Amino acid sequence: MNASILDRRRAGMLVPVYALRSDRDLGIGDTAAVRDAVDFVAGLGMSVLQLLPIHETFGDHSPYNPISSRALSPAYVSLTPQEVPGLTHALLEQAAPESWLSQLRSGNVRHDAVYPLKTQILLTTAYHFLGLHASSMHEEFARFQDEQASWLRPYTLFRALVREYEGNTVWDDWRPEHRTHELAEAWLQRHSTREGLELLRTGFAFIQWVAWRQWKEVRAHAEERGVRLMGEMSFGVGLNSVDVWANPSLFDTEWSLGTRPLAHFDTSKDAERWGQNWGLPPYRWENHRSTGFQWLRERIGWESEFFHGCRLDHLRGYFRAYMFPWAGGARHVEFSSLSEEEAAQQTGGLLPRFIPGPDDDPTSAAMNELQGREIIGHLIEAAGSMDLVAEIMGEMPDYMTRALHELGLANLSFPQLERTEEGAVRAPGLFRELSLVAYANHDNAPLAQLLLHLQQASSEDPEGKSARDLKALLDFAGGSSTGFEGLDDELLGKFQGALFQTKGRLAVLMCSDLLGIPLRFNLPGSYGRGTWGDRLECPLGDLLRHPVYGPRISLVRDLIKSSGRSVVEGDDMPPTPPEVWVGTTGAKSAT
Repeated sequence: MNASILDRRRAGMLVPVYALRSDRDLGIGDTAAVRDAVDFVAGLGMSVLQLLPIHETFGDHSPYNPISSRALSPAYVSLTPQEVPGLTHALLEQAAPESWLSQLRSGNVRHDAVYPLKTQILLTTAYHFLGLHASSMHEEFARFQDEQASWLRPYTLFRALVREYEGNTVWDDWRPEHRTHELAEAWLQRHSTREGLELLRTGFAFIQWVAWRQWKEVRAHAEERGVRLMGEMSFGVGLNSVDVWANPSLFDTEWSLGTRPLAHFDTSKDAERWGQNWGLPPYRWENHRSTGFQWLRERIGWESEFFHGCRLDHLRGYFRAYMFPWAGGARHVEFSSLSEEEAAQQTGGLLPRFIPGPDDDPTSAAMNELQGREIIGHLIEAAGSMDLVAEIMGEMPDYMTRALHELGLANLSFPQLERTEEGAVRAPGLFRELSLVAYANHDNAPLAQLLLHLQQASSEDPEGKSARDLKALLDFAGGSSTGFEGLDDELLGKFQGALFQTKGRLAVLMCSDLLGIPLRFNLPGSYGRGTWGDRLECPLGDLLRHPVYGPRISLVRDLIKSSGRSVVEGDDMPPTPPEVWVGTTGAKSAT
């Protein structure tokens, strides 16, 4: 199968794995549900299924705050005896009786229950598997451990220590002999319970092997159905991650990554004063450079094991990063009411800033361009045949526009940010061809929510910005702002059709915009329990028979076909080069 997601006009759907449902899940979407999603999009004539990052998380379980850049999430493993070597129905029923599963399956994801449950089931299964007679599966497991040892050995020791510390991943709170990978390995060699800890490490390695096997099977199934999988590589990793613990020289733990305040994003109130503080440690690029960017290259190479395309989160950050001299989360909230002078008093005179420097200074902009081109060049080279799509929207500095074009890198385009000088949404035929066009992703309000917000704001100020934005969007879709009362079936179809008619090679509907519902997956600036857990109300297959959603889905199938985006495997057109891109003008983006 031609694996490119950008070789011709295609349509796709975006959905977080955790949001998917199936009759057999354990309270969270899993690889079996992803296979069902592949079948669902294939049935619509779509040929791309886009997912959020699939790596292991802790705490608020944000996919963008992983505890490992390589370890796959145990929560997404499908737990059936057919898919997990060593798992039995008896073990599964004992650990997760149906009465409990029915509670876990209702409502949103309960990470605090689902994650430890699935991890413990997999560890118990691992010990059972290891006690079975040697087989080809045991040989495969041994090969996996050998081939992935460079990241797997530090990861399994880190996970064993997290268990010893009763789930505390803040390794800076651990005893001194555990605070780095080298010290912890030396400690383990002389520890009296070394054998038990090594067995636990093997258990965590088993979980990663099972997850790896299942995601490889998802890819194989997608290829059988003519569907390309698009994943994502988050820009950073968590401060309390195994990556920082095992490779401290590659990260700056004194500062915290984020963005300055964004005019075009709705965020939580806590984020409005200073911008978004993600609580992630910035990279020490000079130390990455001394290793030939090995860590970064291996990271993107790992994504290519599972995906045909990959979204590069926060591409601007590779050119220059916005950093805070204080931590994210609750600490960031404490600063929300402070003036610059008051904040500086708390930090020894330090304030948030761009590194290497701001784009409005020609000297630092030149440095930013050199850095970004170097790093992104390594990503493109190490990605191999996997297509990359840059998460970069709206207006950007000339050097970024130039770099995207010269590097042949696709970018993300939101119609609401693609504006003419007069304020209208750019005509469908004027979108950059080498782009992924969408109305929203996980951080954005879906159409149903966005239009309602604009309508309410417009009623308060008929001549204000929201009223102009609403009119521009409705004009783009061929709707009317006169008497507008919300997103009905007819208007939803017009918005979907307008998206598919754009010139961008790949047009993607977030699942919420496919169905026309206000389901949003993240509000930038929010954190803590209750985030990253919203799910679809039923399995995708059931939506086809739903009295409201069924007709909407059927219309999308027709729109995909009429826009020339429906793909029947074997009918792939040969790749054609995109037109020369001269950039865009539109809403200011300062991410």
